[in-house]
Amino acid sequence: MRRRLSSLATSVTIVLLVLLVGFDSHNVQAKSAAGGRVLVLLDNETDKALYSQFFKSLEDRQYTLSYKTASDPKVELFAFEERAFDHVINFAPKTKNYDNKVNPAALINFVNKGGNILLAASTELSETIRDFAREFDIEFDDRETSVIDHFNYDESDSDGKHTLLVLDDKKGGFSNNSIILSKETLEGPPVLYKGIGHKIGTIPLLTRIAWITSDTAYSYETKDGQVADQDPFIFGNEISLVSVLQARNNARVAFVGSLELFQDRYPKSGNQALIDDLIKWTFQEKGVLRVTSRRHHQEGEIEPLETYRIKDHIVYSIEISEYVDDKWHPFNGTDVQLEVIMLDPYIRRTLTPLEIQPEGHQYSRIFETHLQLPDVYGVFKFKVNYKRPGYSYIVDSVTVAVRPFRHNEYPRFILSAYPYYASAASMSVGFLVFSAVWIFNKDTSAKKEDKKNN
Repeated sequence: MRRRLSSLATSVTIVLLVLLVGFDSHNVQAKSAAGGRVLVLLDNETDKALYSQFFKSLEDRQYTLSYKTASDPKVELFAFEERAFDHVINFAPKTKNYDNKVNPAALINFVNKGGNILLAASTELSETIRDFAREFDIEFDDRETSVIDHFNYDESDSDGKHTLLVLDDKKGGFSNNSIILSKETLEGPPVLYKGIGHKIGTIPLLTRIAWITSDTAYSYETKDGQVADQDPFIFGNEISLVSVLQARNNARVAFVGSLELFQDRYPKSGNQALIDDLIKWTFQEKGVLRVTSRRHHQEGEIEPLETYRIKDHIVYSIEISEYVDDKWHPFNGTDVQLEVIMLDPYIRRTLTPLEIQPEGHQYSRIFETHLQLPDVYGVFKFKVNYKRPGYSYIVDSVTVAVRPFRHNEYPRFILSAYPYYASAASMSVGFLVFSAVWIFNKDTSAKKEDKKNN
């Protein structure tokens, strides 16, 4: 009986392990390189129907969506101090009282843990979301304000407030970063935008994706009967509509000033193409780089050394992959650089991408360079610090020691020391000649004196 119970328990354990492995493999199959678990925060549960096509497109790309209201006390961003989700979609700009588990501090901690966030704002933006945006040096305009342009608006703007703007790449206003925005967005139909504007700060991690190029646009309140009694907060080229940030840990955050951009309202516009590009980049479906391996060794050898000698000729190589179309491919960059650093860079060299990929390296590309170590001994770092807008950052370093020549490794004869060699040799020859003359010279005067005395 005990054996049967033991075998039954073993069988149950095996089944549970199989189910867990199957669950993990389902997450691995997501389109994102970071995972497929998505938390969707809404103001109300009924708002889910407003974004049906958007959510369906995510589910078609094998994302697992969990819908919660921002004030729900049951929502959990972390479980056992680990992220419970890979991405967060915040469609709850109106909610004032966020639960403590998803408040701005919790969301910032989520980004610090490597999570990605897509935030969509509206004219009824709460102070909670403003506080979160300020942490990333983004300042949204006041509540009940919209971006207005009386000269560049869509004809379907029925309320006469001219807040439904037409964004066309032919007139500028879109980032030319091909890593983030595709040709479908830049060359397709114009984007229709209706929402709030924001102003970005000076953090170099921020990138503007869409902004206003018209000098006639401004951000102001749109209440009926409202009288303009102060200057606009932002106007013209200062108005940003869509901005993204990539943190130093490669977590990505996107700020969009329009909830209507994600709604099923403008089917013939270029909104869908812009949304697809934004989601793919924010959720790390593209623009993701990783280091597969790195090697360094002396020329003519294979094995790496922990200690090199000054002026040694070495070979450094690094393998980099890029995540494109749900798979890892060789990275085609041409501006990857290596720095040999001891406090300051002593050598900076652009790595050469190898055209011929060795067997077993079809998913990455090898970047290589040949260099001579400096005539300075100490502890050096071989560092690749690759940071380009749109791509995830690569910071890869390895520490090696560089020693001076040993006493028996210096060259025996140095060309510049030949005069000293000649002087030493002439001194030796002179000494020998003098010694020979002194030894073999006979004193004849003493013998003559002896003869006289005798």
